[in-house]
Amino acid sequence: MKNLITLTCVLFFAYTSGIAQELKTSKSLKTALEQSSLSKKPILLIVDVIGISKPTNLPPNVKVNFKSGLEDQEVINSVNENFVVFKTTMMDTTIRSILSKSNIRSFPAYVFLRSNKEVFFKDFGNSPDKQKYTSIIEKALQAFKSKSIADLETEFNADKNNNASLVRLIDERKKVGITNNAELIEQYANNLRIGDFNNYQNILYILEAGPYSDGNAYKLAYTNRKIIDSIYKTEPVQKRVAINNAIIANTLADAAKNKNILKAYAGANFARSTWNKDYRGGEKAYNNQLLWYYSTVKDTTSYLRTASYFYDNFYMNISADSIKKIETREREVFTKNHFPTSNKPSISKEKMDSLKKAGGKIVYTQSVVSFRSSSNSYANELNNAAWKFYEIGTKNLNYLSKAMIWSRRSIELNPMAGYYDTLAHILYRLGYNEEAIKTQEIAINKAKNEKASTVQLESELKKIKSKTL
Repeated sequence: MKNLITLTCVLFFAYTSGIAQELKTSKSLKTALEQSSLSKKPILLIVDVIGISKPTNLPPNVKVNFKSGLEDQEVINSVNENFVVFKTTMMDTTIRSILSKSNIRSFPAYVFLRSNKEVFFKDFGNSPDKQKYTSIIEKALQAFKSKSIADLETEFNADKNNNASLVRLIDERKKVGITNNAELIEQYANNLRIGDFNNYQNILYILEAGPYSDGNAYKLAYTNRKIIDSIYKTEPVQKRVAINNAIIANTLADAAKNKNILKAYAGANFARSTWNKDYRGGEKAYNNQLLWYYSTVKDTTSYLRTASYFYDNFYMNISADSIKKIETREREVFTKNHFPTSNKPSISKEKMDSLKKAGGKIVYTQSVVSFRSSSNSYANELNNAAWKFYEIGTKNLNYLSKAMIWSRRSIELNPMAGYYDTLAHILYRLGYNEEAIKTQEIAINKAKNEKASTVQLESELKKIKSKTL
């Protein structure tokens, strides 16, 4: 089953209230853009989550108000007056590019757009306090009055040697979550004097823009190794991680765009270097980046060869029990680093006890759902790799046999419907029809137990039985 991007959610207070129907909403993003252009009003894109249920472990005498302040009539009136509204969910493919470009990963999200789809302000989270939303509205309206990124780009293009206008453009892009500023920072670095690279803030500014690891901006920044070392020792760990991730992502994206294998190697080598003395982790990061590159540029031969080595060496030479222990530790580290206060009550223990004794109502709740790629899920990675080999269409028995072994290991780690579906497809490709049928039937039964749709799985079963898959 195709499952190349999987999201893991971490909940603070795990429920997002539905939004009042009184909001005047457009039927589609396209309609909202058209209405925005005609009315000269900005767009409020409300991106909600689905499938989040209310917590069930609350004390019986404690009632929690999950109502959203966005349902307040005053807030509704203000939104309708000032914005064209389009409400959707994070699964909507028409907004995927918007979410991706501005790195929107926390929901419910409130994304404010100009009629050209340019994001100029964003916020997130659910609260019963209407002040949260009146504040968002005020900030968004203020931001709308500022120069657009398009206008700032025009100013920059008129005088590319003016670093002041370039900084305004980069800062505005960073403000709305755009982390790919590699091309712009090249120009910024080229405009600097030699002495400017002795300035800590200049070097930090270059790194935060995510320069290409083989670009001039990166090389010039690294001429002052003392400042580089200081940055990687003193800046907060989340900032350092963000810097490294931006450099890797921007370098690989440009490499893929231009089909530049040397640039891909440069990005992969930088990814490896970020692991310092953890040589295995570094080698894994290196191969991961090259696999992404080969897949993106559709270099099937290099992908199959590299993937065979990669998954055999990094995923198959360790026991299932060891994998489960590793993943447990990784989840604990991630939670500690990214959500250090997620287990703390939003109000004091004394207040909570007082409300319980009085049979009172806790009226404050907040909902935040953050998403990240489940790259640390061995089962998911092995399933994706196996499916990728099937999807590529290879008939090489060596590659298909590896895919079958990876698929079986993913099921051993997590016996879910989608993984059985992947195995059934590979068995079919190998010519083991009867086993493929039995495996697909297991996938269907698993899906029923998971309360998931079986329509697609049953359709695939028919194709397997009729040998038309």
